[in-house]
Parts: sequence; structure tokens; C-alpha cells
Amino acid sequence: MIVAVSGGFRTTVGGFRISARSPLPIAFLALINLTMWLSAARRAQSIQSDLELAWQRLERHSTSLIVGIALIVAVVVASLSTFSAAGADASGYVSQAEMWTRGARFTFDPLIVELQQPDGWLTTPLGWRPASVLALQAPTYPPGLPLLMAIPRTIGGVAGASSIVIFSAVLAVLATGFLTIHLAGRTAGLIAATFLAFAPVFIHQSIQPMSDVPVTAAWMVCFLLLSLRNAALDSFAGTACAAAVLIRPNLGPLALVPLVLAQRKIAFSIPVVIAGAFLAVMQWLWYGSPLRSGYGSAEELFALSNIGANASRYSTWLMTTSPVLLLAIFGFNRFKRDRLSRGMLAFAMLVIASYLVYAVFDAWSYLRFLLPALAIFAVFAAAELSAWLTRWPVAIRAPLLFTLLLGVAAFGVFTARSHDTFKLADQLRRVERVADFINSSVPENAVILSGEQSGSMRYYTHRPILRWEAATPESLTAAIATLEKLGRPVYIALDAWENEPFRAKFSTLPAVALDWPPVLEAGTSHRTRLWKIGDRDRFMRGEPLNIIRVP
Repeated sequence: MIVAVSGGFRTTVGGFRISARSPLPIAFLALINLTMWLSAARRAQSIQSDLELAWQRLERHSTSLIVGIALIVAVVVASLSTFSAAGADASGYVSQAEMWTRGARFTFDPLIVELQQPDGWLTTPLGWRPASVLALQAPTYPPGLPLLMAIPRTIGGVAGASSIVIFSAVLAVLATGFLTIHLAGRTAGLIAATFLAFAPVFIHQSIQPMSDVPVTAAWMVCFLLLSLRNAALDSFAGTACAAAVLIRPNLGPLALVPLVLAQRKIAFSIPVVIAGAFLAVMQWLWYGSPLRSGYGSAEELFALSNIGANASRYSTWLMTTSPVLLLAIFGFNRFKRDRLSRGMLAFAMLVIASYLVYAVFDAWSYLRFLLPALAIFAVFAAAELSAWLTRWPVAIRAPLLFTLLLGVAAFGVFTARSHDTFKLADQLRRVERVADFINSSVPENAVILSGEQSGSMRYYTHRPILRWEAATPESLTAAIATLEKLGRPVYIALDAWENEPFRAKFSTLPAVALDWPPVLEAGTSHRTRLWKIGDRDRFMRGEPLNIIRVP
């Protein structure tokens, strides 16, 4: 079933190609195994005892099975990972990690000085923002994830930075499963781990260097340590909470929930307070106020008028991608007298409330904001289904559990595939192809005019950028004229969807009309193109221009 809904796989291990494209041979082998067991069990009159034994062993080895699911997650996520700094979020996190390895707090931008323009936004890529000092740029994103990525990125580049997210996916599954075992038993733990591991949005975010999965892992580890009810572990729970605060500061006030649950509140609070103080200092240095984030002020980001639109979107996305998690509504009733469960429910509701008033987005992947709450939903939903299983005769519990887990996994994989999750790596590879071409064939003093990939172009090519969304026709004209005087060629790097808005904004500027062939076109279903502004005059004179196309 998994092969059928995923489309199969093909990989190479030790020089040997391993592939499974058709579900039929696997199904045939499964049928043979089933037939052999049924024949032997009927002769021995042991069908019922075999099934009862299967259930006992599932319960007995549930911890090992949770670890097995986590290992499957590690393999699948690593094989599907984009390992790419394409786009605003990924390039912002990875480039900030590079900044930390240099021991810097800002990135220096000499281009704005050369252009002699006061508007720092013109030369600031996505993922960054102008600092109060001219020619300095501050990160848009919080420091938590980039700090975790810093050393791995130094060792392994973008792949090293991505390893933090892969590890976080494994940790989140383990923490969710083991936390559920403490609350609702071994079978529930196995179910909860499966629910989270195969949630489409969890898969989608686990293969990109972004913060949603790491912050979920940090919160779930915090609650897991608190569930052990060992006061000696409260400081470690506080450390996990501190990491969550640094990764996603807007959820920082929710640290009060695990604080209430901790036995040694001072031990829990110390790392959280240190993290909060560090965050306040960095926000003061970067944005001029300890209470202001790189995304803007609270007034700019949050509004009660967003609740209706967000509630409609989040509920629709949840029902269409992970409807089984809605069983958490019933599961909580089984633990409403448990202090930890009440705290976890309060935390989940506060996460949801904080994003109901947040900015409105239209893509289903923004369900990622709710991942910490969805992991807790997985705990309570698993508790409800585990209790439902116990109402059945022991002999049929194992087949029911297997059918349930397989169905959830298959639906999750199918949904993720239908949203092109498994194509992300191929789609984003085009950005690196463009960067490789720039590094090999474009002068080092060139300037890249870009938008969506402005952060990626600067990270991969180390060339300064102009950002077209931040430019006006007048400022762009002046910038190009100054760069021509300085002998610095200008190239335009745009994703295909940017072409029309780019042309519309600069329709009065023939120099950027995009009415001549690009130097390079990369990608298949999604394309990124590179133009050289100096080629336009050659093309208008009738000179032929060659277009290099790469997948």
C-alpha cells in the first residue's frame, strides 16, 4: 500500500541500485506469507492463539517499534531532503548560521555605500533587514535554529545545516511516542508516533531547513521530561523549553505552561530566563527594541480580524490532511483530571490561538505553524484509539492496529505526494544550478537583481544583490546607472512566477523589460531564469544569443 500511494522509490546503496516501483510483487509475497501462516495455523488449531501472541508482542515491543518508526523517518526524510538554501526562509536560516560561525552579529553590505542611496532595503535580500547603521544588515529570523545549525553548516554546508532538521524530526517522533506511553500506555505510544511521523505537514517541513519541526521537537522533549515526574530532570526540561523559545520567540510566553508543571521551578526557569535575556539583547541590537522581532511589531503582525479567515483555513487543512488528529477532542476527556494533560491541552490551545490572530496565508503548508499543537493532538488521539482497541477481543486487536497504522501511514504519504512534497528537492535544485552557473561564468564584481531568490543568490554566489520588490523605477534606474559607471555588470535572476509582476512594475524601463533571451534557464516544472542586462543591446542589434538550459 505504501509503495502504491507513494509511487515507489529508487535509490543506490553501496553502488547497488534498489528500487520498488510496483506494489504487485510485494502484495503477491504478502499473500504467500499469509497463506502459509493460515495453512500452518489451521493445522495446529492456533489461529486465535497466534493472533493473541501477536498483540502481546506488539505491546511488549512497542518501545522498539517507536524507535523503528523514528529510524524510518530518518531514512525517508534524509532521502527526500532538499538540502537547499532556496527561498527566503531556508536561505535566511542558513545564511544567519554562517554569520554566527564568523562570530558576527550583522552582515556588512558595501553595495549600499557604492550606490550612495539611503534606502537599505534596496540591497537587502529576503531573510534580512537593514540595521540602524548604514551598510549593516540584521537577520529577519530568530537566532535559535541558526545557532543550532552553525557548527553542522561549517562542517557540511547546507546538508550539515539540514541535518539539524532531520535529527529534530526523529527526536519529535520519539518524544511524542514516549510521552504518550507515560500517559496512555504502550499501544497508544506506538499510535501517536505513527500519527506524527506520517502527518503530511510534518513530512513536508522535515525535508526543508526550516524551524517548524525543530521547535516541535523542543516542546515535546520538554513535556516528555516533565512527564517523568523527576525533579532532577526539570533543568533539562527548562533547557528544551529555552531552545523552543529561541527558535520561535512568539511562543515564548507559553513557557509559563511547563513552568507551572515543573516541580523545581527555579531549576526549570534558569535556562529559560537566560534564553529570554539573550533574545532580548539580540532584538535590541538588531531591531532597536527588545520587544520587536525581525518580522515587525505586534501591531503589524497580529489582528483580531484575522481569526475568521485563519480558523477556516486551518480547520480545512487539518481535516483534509490529518483528520485522525481530530480524535484528540475525545482523547482528552480520558485525562482531564491529569495535571500534565491539562497543561498540554492548554499549551496546544494557546498555540492555535496565537496563530489565529496571526497573518493570513493561503498555502496548506502554513499548517506548519500549528505543529507543536498537532503533536499534542497526536498524543490524545492515540489515547482514544488505544482505548477503543481494548474494547475488541484480544485476537483481533493486532490486525486492527496494523490496519489502522497502515491506513494512516498510507493516507499521509498519499496526501504528501499529492501536494508535491516528494518533488521539492528536484524543484529547488534549479536554484543551485543558477548559482553554479554564476560562480563559474559570471564576473565576481557582478550584481544580481532578484526577488524570491535574493537570499539564495547572495548565499550561494557571495555576490551583492538588488531586490526588485524594494526598488522603485527611479531607484532601480539610478542604481543600474551607477553600477554601469563602476563597471559592474548587472544580472537578473527571477523565478518564473515573478516575470509578470516584475515587468508590470518596471514597464517604463526598457533596460529591464525582459524582452531578450535569458543567459540561463534552469528547472522543469518550476523555472528560474538568469538575464544579463548588457545582452539586451546586442539582441536589439540582431546578434544571436545562446540560451543554456539545465534541469
